[in-house]
Amino acid sequence: MSSLNKINYREDQIPIINYKSGTMAVPAVPGAGKTFIVTNLVAKLLEENLNEKGKILILTYMNSAVNNFKGRIKKILEEKDIQKHNLYEVMTIHSLAVKIIKEKPEIIMLSDEFNIADDLQKNIILTECINRYRLSGGEKIFNFFLKEQKSERWRDISLENWDRGFYDLIGNAISELKYKDITPDKLEENISSDYKGMLRIVLPIYKEYDRKLKQQGLLDYDDILVLGYKALSIDDDLRSKFQNKYTYVFEDECQDSNEIQGKIIKLICEKNNNLVRVGDINQSITGTFSSADPKYFKNFIDNADYCYRMDMSNRSSKDILDLANELVSYVTKEFNQVECREALEDMKIKTVPENKGYKENPKPENYTINAIKYETWKEEIIKTVRFTKNIKHKYPDKSIGILVPFNDHVSQVGRELENVGLEFEELGPNSSNKRKTLNNIGYIIDFVLNCDNINKLITVLDKAFIHSDNELGKKDFIEILKKYNTEELIYNEEIQSNLILDTHGEIFKGFKYGVDSLKEILAYPIVRLDLFILFIGEKLNLEQEDRAIVDYISFYVKFLISENINTNLQDVYNIIVDTRNKVFSHIIEVVYEINGYEPSPGSITVCNYHKSKGLEWDCVFLLGLSEFNFPDNVNQKFQCEKWYLKDKYKNPEAIIKNEIDAIIEGYNGIDYEYQTKINIINEKIRLLYVGITRAKEMLIMSTCSFKDEVDVGNERKRQNPCIYLWKLNNYIKLKRGK
Repeated sequence: MSSLNKINYREDQIPIINYKSGTMAVPAVPGAGKTFIVTNLVAKLLEENLNEKGKILILTYMNSAVNNFKGRIKKILEEKDIQKHNLYEVMTIHSLAVKIIKEKPEIIMLSDEFNIADDLQKNIILTECINRYRLSGGEKIFNFFLKEQKSERWRDISLENWDRGFYDLIGNAISELKYKDITPDKLEENISSDYKGMLRIVLPIYKEYDRKLKQQGLLDYDDILVLGYKALSIDDDLRSKFQNKYTYVFEDECQDSNEIQGKIIKLICEKNNNLVRVGDINQSITGTFSSADPKYFKNFIDNADYCYRMDMSNRSSKDILDLANELVSYVTKEFNQVECREALEDMKIKTVPENKGYKENPKPENYTINAIKYETWKEEIIKTVRFTKNIKHKYPDKSIGILVPFNDHVSQVGRELENVGLEFEELGPNSSNKRKTLNNIGYIIDFVLNCDNINKLITVLDKAFIHSDNELGKKDFIEILKKYNTEELIYNEEIQSNLILDTHGEIFKGFKYGVDSLKEILAYPIVRLDLFILFIGEKLNLEQEDRAIVDYISFYVKFLISENINTNLQDVYNIIVDTRNKVFSHIIEVVYEINGYEPSPGSITVCNYHKSKGLEWDCVFLLGLSEFNFPDNVNQKFQCEKWYLKDKYKNPEAIIKNEIDAIIEGYNGIDYEYQTKINIINEKIRLLYVGITRAKEMLIMSTCSFKDEVDVGNERKRQNPCIYLWKLNNYIKLKRGK
């Protein structure tokens, strides 16, 4: 009997922990404790020597999850004094594919010298390819797809929207082409000079992107998966080596798996056939912007030797779990758009049994679920923030999550929280907190470019160097600085020491460190701009994550100079301060995601619904629950329908999918536009389910009738609540006895 069996496993966990071999599917509800069960099962298999001569491989999709699994397994093994730390490996699926390729790169015509373009480098290269395409004659075709707008204002808004959506459209199209084994040359063969489809705009960018990767000896993440699978498929010895190396394979979050990832895993497990896949179809929310599809996990559930459901959750109160179950029941049994009834798996979440020694569900004193309808979006934000302030005052230790549909909304809510003096964390690329390092480098460069401008100097000192809780003292000190010029403040030590009586206080120390640093920065020989950026970073005394931001800015600058030798400091400044620059948004997102994020007691977090996955808060606000944001039938307005594009091209994702499949199999009769809408409805249902199940004790859902205040009273501009809110509100009223 294993010592690990002394752990008090729940009823729904016992069959899983007793697994010995074969294929096992573990569908798990939110908060079921799947990391706990996987790590304990891995340790148990190691303790009982069931892996024999092979290793146990745990695959997941996020670097933060890799670190989490590693740490937990190591801790369990140490507690049990099991000396088998080298008999398990935890990695992302992409790391596994790299491992496969590195064994025998020659099989797929690669040299040993290849490097990986991580997401950030891919972003930098693809962004530049798009810019170059548009600057060198592509702008005409780019604009061709735009709908005519009468006013200049709407022309600008249309252009900005197309500009923003274009990168994702091209990036997804290139991924799709790679997965379908269509190279730029093959695509060119299939596109005639008079081709009118949307792939004509993809081809030149794809060609340039492919050329740049090859030129720098880089493979992107799509290449890695495609080539990893190819190498395993064509080389028997390589395949055998990996099949013998891993006795067991575990795959976490497998609702986010795509076809090619599944094929790689299947090949590795072919010999031992020991595969455990854990996931939750109801939390599959990445399909509309990646190649992930929950159908692959569904298929595995149907065909696995064993399927054990982890259907108990201790995260949320019974009321919140009942609400999530009500959504599942409505969608699977009553939903009018019949094709979407399978959006959610009909798996009810159960509470954990009481008095059995398990961590139990929260038990709020009252029914703490509400649905509210506001007049305008502005009112929805203001009232939500007011509620937040009241909760914070009444329950200072409760964590609060405010979830919104889009990144733009994150900063709008953030501004209102600032207005009422609440501290918060933004999980989004344009978070002012996370842009701080970028902004500070921008302020410093701006001053270097205008070093006789006293206002620029004061801005740098204020934002980047003088940190103090004494806002009034800082304000007074800054007023004093305005009496001098930049040369006096930076180079005249007598003036510096006479500025303030308290030369030992934090305000003066920050000022002194700032002017000394700026003196060194001004004296730095700017021969290489990328090294200059690193030097500025050193002077800012940054934390590890912020240093990573500086490293990526430096890499980006180096790349820009390799593309255009005339890039100067003014160009670098213009790029850094451009909040629409996708590269920096992406850098910020990736860097701050490496360590993951855990809401702490008393914290306030603002993020979009997608970013909330994997997190939990005592109190959750779900904003923007309108028909447009959460559609329920194909006849409604859709986000995939780009209002700013000509009617013929208003659903570009569907058009490109159709064109790519036509290259492979000719016209197949699928209505791609219809299917895209069905996929979006499915994913939005799951997104709402994820939002509801983030809440532990309190949940407030809301919508508004008008997006803009100027539209109030204009019935054509009125928006309806989404049908899910309407249904759930009826249920809430019933529970409240109204």
